[in-house]
Amino acid sequence: MFQILKKNPQAAIIAVLMHIAIIAFMVVGVDWLEKPKQPKSDVQVVQARVVDQKAIDLEAEKLKRAEETRVRERDEARQREEQRLEDLKREQEKEKKRLAELEQKRAEAQRRQEAEDKKRKEAEARQKQEAEEKRKAELEKQRQAEAQKRKEAEARQKREAEEKRKAELEKQRQAEEQKKKEAEEKRRAEEQKRREEAEAKRKAELEKQRKAEEARRAREAELQAAAEAEQAAREIDRYTTLITQKVVRSWLRPAGISDNLSCRLRVRLAQGGNVIAVSVLESSGNGAFDRSAAAAVYKADPLPVPEGRLFEEFRDINFVFDPAN
Repeated sequence: MFQILKKNPQAAIIAVLMHIAIIAFMVVGVDWLEKPKQPKSDVQVVQARVVDQKAIDLEAEKLKRAEETRVRERDEARQREEQRLEDLKREQEKEKKRLAELEQKRAEAQRRQEAEDKKRKEAEARQKQEAEEKRKAELEKQRQAEAQKRKEAEARQKREAEEKRKAELEKQRQAEEQKKKEAEEKRRAEEQKRREEAEAKRKAELEKQRKAEEARRAREAELQAAAEAEQAAREIDRYTTLITQKVVRSWLRPAGISDNLSCRLRVRLAQGGNVIAVSVLESSGNGAFDRSAAAAVYKADPLPVPEGRLFEEFRDINFVFDPAN
């Protein structure tokens, strides 16, 4: 019982005020200052007010049960929210693990590809070097054979003629090598140009596909956002109507109040729809009506509100209190 009163001091204050009111009623109901009068000869029946303690206890028990129900509902809502957050956290951890595994697989595939490329380039370089050495060896062998043949055939020719012939052969060889070198460079340049053009075309196609995908995703996001906004607006209107209806049902009309009065109220709410504060933004011009409207809001506590992110729209609301509508 003490824990319930500690968590809900409002209920305790209400119970204490009720007991004080009952005691005051009993005290005021007897005029202690009136002097006793002589009894008349006729017998008169004296009516006494009797305080129904059982009714008081029943009312207190009713308040207690209502408070326990509100506390239980609030705890259940908190537990559901904690469970939802825990489920979301597990999903995030699972997605993080999946992405890490994908990244590891991608890195391993890239390392394998780089190793294969390196091995292939090394093999190509070795083959090229071996072919070049073989070609040079064959050329050298051919040159030596020709030189030896010329030497044997022209042994008696003059040294000047041999030197001139050798010079012409060397010049011709250098010209051929230069021509081959230029042709090889031209071939490599053309091949590089073709590779660059193909790569540029491939990148352009990938960029085109990427932009198309981004545009599609943007359109889907816009449609989703519009649908969510429309749904949220409908929910806000529905809960605002429910709040207004409950406040109107809780309103007690003050004496002498006409039917054509209205005022705008500002209400601050906590989770679960509990009322934190009420203030009058636009007065009706009648103070009693404004106070009765604010009292109706407190009496309607807790007010119907949505759960989740949409509740943020109802932390601080204002609406027109018009009992006639």
